[in-house]
Amino acid sequence: MIPTFLDKAKLPHKPGVYVYKDKTGKVLYVGKAIDLYHRVASYFSGAISYGVNLTHPGGVQGSHLRNTRTSVLSNQIAAVETIVVESELEALILEASLIKKYLPPFNTRLTDDKDYLYIMVSKDDFPKILTARKKDLKAAKEHWGPFPSSRTVKETLKSLRRVFPWCSLSSNLHSRCVKSIPHREWKPRPCFYYHLGLCPGVCICLVNKKDYQKIITRFSKFMDGKIEELVAQLLAEMIQKSKQRKFEEAARIKKILEGITYLTQPNRIKLYLENPNFLEDERQIALEELKKDLKLKVLPGRIEGYDISNIQGKQAAGSMVVLTNGEVDKSQYRRFKINPPAGGSGQPNDVGMMQEIIRRRLAHPEWPRPDLIIIDGGRGQANGAYRQLQAANYQIPIFGLAKRMEWLYPPEEEILKLPKKSLSLKLLQKLRDEAHRFAIGYHRKLRNRVMIGY
Repeated sequence: MIPTFLDKAKLPHKPGVYVYKDKTGKVLYVGKAIDLYHRVASYFSGAISYGVNLTHPGGVQGSHLRNTRTSVLSNQIAAVETIVVESELEALILEASLIKKYLPPFNTRLTDDKDYLYIMVSKDDFPKILTARKKDLKAAKEHWGPFPSSRTVKETLKSLRRVFPWCSLSSNLHSRCVKSIPHREWKPRPCFYYHLGLCPGVCICLVNKKDYQKIITRFSKFMDGKIEELVAQLLAEMIQKSKQRKFEEAARIKKILEGITYLTQPNRIKLYLENPNFLEDERQIALEELKKDLKLKVLPGRIEGYDISNIQGKQAAGSMVVLTNGEVDKSQYRRFKINPPAGGSGQPNDVGMMQEIIRRRLAHPEWPRPDLIIIDGGRGQANGAYRQLQAANYQIPIFGLAKRMEWLYPPEEEILKLPKKSLSLKLLQKLRDEAHRFAIGYHRKLRNRVMIGY
């Protein structure tokens, strides 16, 4: 039975963290969910399988404990607070921060002597980054946690390792590199992770102890939420390497910066703790800035982004992605298969393909009308799309957003250069990158169909 204090209409179908409190305001339990609506509602609807993660691995006994503990918890809940975030990484860090802050009783009553998972840096000469239980932390130089979801911790580390590659081999191999064993005595072979770009090459002596420690230090700053400090240091180092004409090293640093940008920044957790509505407030500010920066007549409640993906014009695919009130709205995404023009030269025509996508989109008046259109590309793509809007007698603001300089290209006006750190530009970059991702995904699907003759 749904309690009277729980307004299901206010529970979002979004990822985030939920906090259960008793009638005195004491925090009973903190959890995270991909869909807050379903997870919170499940505690009161009899769908106990979504309950507190305090059970044995399985079996009748585990099921019984799950039902019992969830029932005890649900009977004490008098209030629910939800905090919406943008990714599982943010949810993971925020959940751990709130558990550490409030020490909720239902997050600490563990069964079968198991403990929550931590992320730790070992004390080795070439430190490893590992998951660990509380009893294993004596071997840690640094650690973070606890994190209730072991699956999410492991998935998070997979993402972080692409940005901060580390070695997971034994210290014996490291010592061989340090001692520089002669080539004739020992011929190193690269490990599997090196081939995947997840190890910097400790296994084949490509990185010394000092440079390897830099990677671990960067990882630690990231986990501590010192993102601005880390980015500033990396930018300064990249500029220095460029001035020294060490372009390969500068490119590697740039890749790290791009990875940090891609990963949701843990330093936002402090902002969530101070203001549970931070994400919603930030989106609103971004939309208001965008309206001002682009001189729009209305607040852009619906923004559509378009991109094309192809190889020499073959298996060309187009994408339409949508932000509704500043938030990704995947229910409104559309994709387009673009056929090459009959009798054409076979050369890719990005402007023509973009025109086709816009023309086909405008053929669907039943789709909600956008307040703003963003095209991935420069002046040519923006002008081509604009002509299609004119032909259909649509008065919709449209801009091209080019990747190289991140400048905005209106069809008939001067280039618009938004500040790199502005929320309005970041919102448009998010839209453009999402359109690019969606277009590439469909292009690969079309290409695979051709390869297998499907």
